Amino acid sequence: MSQESSNTEMLRDWFRTCPVISRSNRFRIDYIDYLSENPTEYAIYAVPSVINYEMNVLGDEIPLPVQTINFIFASKESYGADIQQNLANLGFYDEVVGWILAQNALRSFPAINEGVVQSIVPTLTAYPAEIGSNAAKYQIQLKLTYRRK
Repeated sequence: MSQESSNTEMLRDWFRTCPVISRSNRFRIDYIDYLSENPTEYAIYAVPSVINYEMNVLGDEIPLPVQTINFIFASKESYGADIQQNLANLGFYDEVVGWILAQNALRSFPAINEGVVQSIVPTLTAYPAEIGSNAAKYQIQLKLTYRRK
C-alpha cells in the first residue's frame, strides 16, 4: 500500500467516527466515479495539492515544514422531485461540516504518515456534483494542513 493510500485510509477511518455517517453503508476510497446507483454510499479521494518549497542557503529547494493535502468527501444520495429529500441531503452535509469544525476545536485529527495534522477545514460547500434520475453525488472539498515530521 502506498503512503498516499494509507493516509487516505486514515482519513476514511476518521470520517467513520462522524455520528451522521452510517457505518453500515459502503465507504470507498478513490472510486468516486464508481459509486453504485443505489444510495447511500460514501467515498473519499485525493485531489491535486501543491507542495510548497523554500530555498535554503545552499540554493537547494526543500519542502516547507507546513503543507496541505486537498481531498473530497462525497456521497451518493437519493435525489429527485422530493424537495424534502434534497434538503435532507444538504442537511446531512451541514452536519458533517459541523462535526469537522467541532473536531478542529477539539484538535481531534487522524494520524497521517507525513506529519502531525493541524487542521481540516472545508474549502467548498456541499453541492450535487452529478445528478441521475433517482440519485445524486453530493460532495464537499476539504483541506488538511499538517506539520511535516
